[in-house]
Amino acid sequence: MSESPSAPRFGPYAFALTEDETRVAAARFGLRRALAGRLTSAHLAPLAAFVLAISFTAILALTGLIGRRGGEAALLLAIAAFMAQRLTTLRRFAAARRACLREVEAMREAGRLVLSVDETGLGFAGAGAPLRWNFADCHEAEDAGGLVYLWPRSGAPAIVPTRVFAGAETAAEFVEFLRARLPGRLAPPPSGG
Repeated sequence: MSESPSAPRFGPYAFALTEDETRVAAARFGLRRALAGRLTSAHLAPLAAFVLAISFTAILALTGLIGRRGGEAALLLAIAAFMAQRLTTLRRFAAARRACLREVEAMREAGRLVLSVDETGLGFAGAGAPLRWNFADCHEAEDAGGLVYLWPRSGAPAIVPTRVFAGAETAAEFVEFLRARLPGRLAPPPSGG
């Protein structure tokens, strides 16, 4: 498959993730894993239930259908239930962050990695087993926190520090190169002269 002359060519780039990059990547990976498709049901629904419980209790207490002490007890129970749910959610986030840190740490411990990019995906070669991400199996590419991520539908993302590129412009071109090859993306319109 021939490539147009205006398409950028990237790689090979050699790098090793630093401890700070590993922590940043693991935090982002952990957050995305913890939120994976459950933002509405796991986060907004308990908040809505809490607000409704407080409102309903306040209305009942103000109209005199329940006594003041009963209203206070109901409010305290609602607060306790809401706080217990939030603590459970925080524990799930912390567990996801720890699991993701182990996955990203394995990439850092592999040492010096060499990034190679072709038309079907990108891969890392290094001291450990070679890693490969095919564009067809990925759904998003982003540049955040000094790192470029290629997010697969499942599993750990490909992580490339932007410091390996010649400049911010080259890193932005790399991200656009990745995005253009993801499934479901429209080809960029031809440039008119």
